[in-house]
Amino acid sequence: MKYISVRFVCRMQTRGSFSAYKGSMLRGTLGASLRRAVCMTQKTECCRCMLCGTCIFPRLFTAASAPKGSGTAPQLPPPFCIEPSRDRQTEYAAGDSFSFALKLFSYATDYLPYFIHAFTLAGQHGMGRGTEQGQGKFCIEDVLQSETSVYDAREERLHDVAAQELPLPEPCPAGPEGQVICRFVTPLRFKAANRLSTTLDFATLMRLIIRRIKSLCALDDVAFRLPPKDFTALIRTASSVRVEENALRWEDWNRYSGRQQTVMQLGGLTGHIVYQGPVTVFARYLDFASRVHIGKQSSFGLGALVLDNLS
Repeated sequence: MKYISVRFVCRMQTRGSFSAYKGSMLRGTLGASLRRAVCMTQKTECCRCMLCGTCIFPRLFTAASAPKGSGTAPQLPPPFCIEPSRDRQTEYAAGDSFSFALKLFSYATDYLPYFIHAFTLAGQHGMGRGTEQGQGKFCIEDVLQSETSVYDAREERLHDVAAQELPLPEPCPAGPEGQVICRFVTPLRFKAANRLSTTLDFATLMRLIIRRIKSLCALDDVAFRLPPKDFTALIRTASSVRVEENALRWEDWNRYSGRQQTVMQLGGLTGHIVYQGPVTVFARYLDFASRVHIGKQSSFGLGALVLDNLS
């Protein structure tokens, strides 16, 4: 699967007032700006537009139908993930800087220039509270890939950006019993038995990772399926991993949906959990999850996983 991860470095041009969790704000701003940049008919719903089949906005920003036989949810998540900085700063003065990461998957790796242009327009319009009074304006100073500049902000020119090949994980050979600390730095939101869950045993974590792999593969019209015998063995081994320490907590947060014209209450698990057992078997799965996020609303940056002490 093709994969690009870049970091935007921005500087405030006017005073700005942002929410503490910036992922939702950045995603909403991106959607509005991208639509302004590419929409030719200005219809309120993409599905009623005759250009829908060729326009990049629905291709990048609306949930696509999963191909038949993919084994995933009926609607696929957008092929990108915004990863905001972890600070909780809300007030910015002119001249202050902020940054965020953007991760692109599958065909979205071909559209990085559109994302940069959309955020450029967002900076000119303003973001956050007070945009009507001219607040929240910013400019993109740089775009970095692995800390190397790939964007000339003055000329608005993108240099060559190489997409990586993100290999699909496989089980590692069985080793001695070990430990891993999983830190969820943004809320992990998922359902079990059709209800939002507040517990996370290791087997459930593995199911979430496999679900994410399936949805990402489906973006390329590829069905990711483990043979039933291998899946059963994988989950059986995962079930033998025990929770050594559980410091997860439920964190609620609200976002305003401009499309639905309503405030939505979203929440998920944050904090850390320590697993003990044959965790090295799943090292590649855990590393994959740390790169792509898991759970619901991953395009907002939810479900960000950081691994410590994998041994």
